[in-house]
Amino acid sequence: MSILNHYACRIMLAGVTFLAGTAMTLAETLTLEQAEKLALQRDTVLSMQRARSLAFLDKSVAADTLPDPTLKLGLINFPTDTFARDQEPMTQTRIAIQQMLPRGDSLEIKSKRMRTASVQTDAAALNREKMLLMQVRKEYLELVYWFRAEKIVNQNKVLFKKLVRITQSQYAAGLQNQQDVIRSDLELDMLDDRLDAIRTKQQQVQARLVKLVGASAINIQIDSLLPELAAVNLTAMDLKSHPKIMIEDAKVDNSQYGIDLAKQSYKPSWMFEVGYGFRDGNNPNGTARADFATAMVSFDIPLFTKDKQDRQVAANRQMYQASMDAREEILRQLQSDYEQTKANWDLLAERLQRYQKIIVPQSKENAKAALYAYQSRRGDFTSLMRARITELETGLKHIRLQVNYRQAQAKLLYLAGEQK
Repeated sequence: MSILNHYACRIMLAGVTFLAGTAMTLAETLTLEQAEKLALQRDTVLSMQRARSLAFLDKSVAADTLPDPTLKLGLINFPTDTFARDQEPMTQTRIAIQQMLPRGDSLEIKSKRMRTASVQTDAAALNREKMLLMQVRKEYLELVYWFRAEKIVNQNKVLFKKLVRITQSQYAAGLQNQQDVIRSDLELDMLDDRLDAIRTKQQQVQARLVKLVGASAINIQIDSLLPELAAVNLTAMDLKSHPKIMIEDAKVDNSQYGIDLAKQSYKPSWMFEVGYGFRDGNNPNGTARADFATAMVSFDIPLFTKDKQDRQVAANRQMYQASMDAREEILRQLQSDYEQTKANWDLLAERLQRYQKIIVPQSKENAKAALYAYQSRRGDFTSLMRARITELETGLKHIRLQVNYRQAQAKLLYLAGEQK
């Protein structure tokens, strides 16, 4: 029995330890900073863009390399009757090497285009990173709102239960009518329904956040305190340094290199060949036949440029202008987004101050006054319920303004960057 008791105690201890560890895991708090790190670590688009950037760098080195030389081996002018190497004087075994030189600076320009593609991909990765941080911050803040909303509604639910007891006691004493009791029960049931709607919103937002930070965050609790974000860089804000504009700048540079590359088509490409032919046999005077050495240069002559080279240059110039216009359009969109977001942010700050200093305190005082008036029979139940509902809605609106203010700040951080 002692052995059984010993093992039973060990099993119970292991079970308690497991449950304690599980409880700690489920109770772990996911901070905004941790959510940001998780999102950046698991994003496959970021890793794909970084890999593509390195690939373009490798391609830039390969593009600036001359084509491999060509080795040529041949049997020339062999007689078909005997296939003897010394029968005819022009029969030779030949070896040659051939090297092609591309037009002008085309190799260097192609290499620059690859490096520009790498810069463009790096900028796209940076934009992806900033956008991902903005999305995580917005979803995290949204989830905090719904957790805070649940807490506020639960607190008001306690107050409404007290109101139900008050109305029931006054109805029992004949001081109030039955409608007040029914109305108080109805408001309490409506709060329960509101809690169900809030929990549905929590699940929806949490699902979006899990998509960003991973399934490991499903059972992790979110801190109900609103996190503070980094200060927005408003003093030295320059949208021209935004990653989206950096992407368009790289496209403009790539288009310019396209013009330069098209202009190289006016220059010839060169082909150099050096060969050596071995001959067997003797001359009629008895001397050994001399070997043949060959050196050749060939190049193309761009004569008919009107419908080819000229058109290619003109087409690339049009592409360059199109990339410039696209850059200008993206810059205007960023400027418009910044001005709208900044105006909304400033307005939210003003409304937030009004709620903190005026509206929230007044709604609480109004609810207290309505309750006192109702208990002293100087006020009706409808006014009391209206005051309590106003206090509830004001509290929820106050939290919503705080969240909206920080969400607008998250977008400004994406547009203008952080203050150094």
